[in-house]
Amino acid sequence: MKDACQRYLEDAEANVGHLAECEECRALFDTLGLSVDERPLSVGALPLAPWEGASYRAWPLVMGGVVVLLAVAIALCYWLGINPLNIVESSLISMVDVYGVLAGAAAELRESSVLWQIGFGALFLVVNGALVLLLRRAPRGIDA
Repeated sequence: MKDACQRYLEDAEANVGHLAECEECRALFDTLGLSVDERPLSVGALPLAPWEGASYRAWPLVMGGVVVLLAVAIALCYWLGINPLNIVESSLISMVDVYGVLAGAAAELRESSVLWQIGFGALFLVVNGALVLLLRRAPRGIDA
């Protein structure tokens, strides 16, 4: 392969006339099934996709949707004759109940045998180790 051929393969747009001069490169492109007009495209010159660095963000739309959803929920509560603060209060009470269940489970684990405690600790380390390994693995993206 000549230096001119290498330069053409590295930057086809800068060396457009090379295919007209070089019989070997024309034969290579013919064996690949590419015509002279279908030479490689410089990917660096492509424009960015909207998700690759655009400055527009849809947060006003998201916040507007949240406000509309809350307004509909409050209007529905008043239409049904329910005070929205009662719903918040009952939600907090149910969260206290969940906290009680978790505290009870923790107390049972503390009172269980040493073997169960070691097993729980080992399981905790295995699951978290697997998650760390999965996070350290390279994602399969466009260059995979």
